[in-house]
Amino acid sequence: MGDMPHGVIHTEVKADLFKSMGHPARILVLEMLVSGPVTVSNLRDCTGLEASNLSQHLGILRRQRLIVPSRKDGRLFYELTSPEVRDVLEAAHGLLGTILNGGGMRQQNSRSDSSPGTAPASALTPAAQAAG
Repeated sequence: MGDMPHGVIHTEVKADLFKSMGHPARILVLEMLVSGPVTVSNLRDCTGLEASNLSQHLGILRRQRLIVPSRKDGRLFYELTSPEVRDVLEAAHGLLGTILNGGGMRQQNSRSDSSPGTAPASALTPAAQAAG
């Protein structure tokens, strides 16, 4: 990355951050941690993931410094590294609600359904459509 402009490097780092959050199991783990530290056994029970699969997801989140482990009374806990992680999850929730409700730029540009930056509801993935 030595010859790349700073903005490109910053964009790639940001993309890696979003990729690390881009799996339903990892989003679920992060959302569980919003209310405070959670034991690994509780994460496993609530996600339904096998221990090895959960461990892989936790490793990805740790490498991106989104979560940190700690031990108490012999039990392993994970917690969010900062409140900004919660803020990102809340922003994503709000954005998804806006998109699924047909809001944002589309409402401001109601005279044309083909406004730049807007996607028709049919362009949403089936999972996103079901979430609404």
